[in-house]
Amino acid sequence: MGHMRLNDVVAEIIGDVMAGHAVNKREAAVKRWDDIDADGQYLAGIDGVVTRIDQRARSLKLKAEKSAAPAQAALPFHLPAAVAMDIDGTSLVATRQLSRAGFERAIEIRQLQIANDQRALREWRNALRQADRFWADNPDWSFGRCLDAILTHSVQTTPCDRVPT
Repeated sequence: MGHMRLNDVVAEIIGDVMAGHAVNKREAAVKRWDDIDADGQYLAGIDGVVTRIDQRARSLKLKAEKSAAPAQAALPFHLPAAVAMDIDGTSLVATRQLSRAGFERAIEIRQLQIANDQRALREWRNALRQADRFWADNPDWSFGRCLDAILTHSVQTTPCDRVPT
């Protein structure tokens, strides 16, 4: 059993990533597991089970009730067998058990998730547009180098740095 807090081990692994190293998350977790104290291992185990529950719930699809007919008709839509009933995805409910109000709530939550994803995607696209100004002339640059150029360029063109004519 280790002596480090889970958050400290995670911070060190993320520090490696931020230092420019590619990290395989699973390999890093296995390598550093014995460094983590008992409480951290317990919490990590719980998080792992929660992640597996979430993955399994997303992978199962809603199916029509079993019928006596040999050839079961397919549903005209594709929904997961279980859905999150909060934005964090903490509470799962079987899709079959949803009331109309619950079904509408599931739709609202999905709309919020999609809106959040669309905002994040806009940021990625905006960052690419900004970086492309520098990648066009320097295709071998990293994104970090483009960031430095973006910052340098914006500092050079700020109104307070201009000399009045």
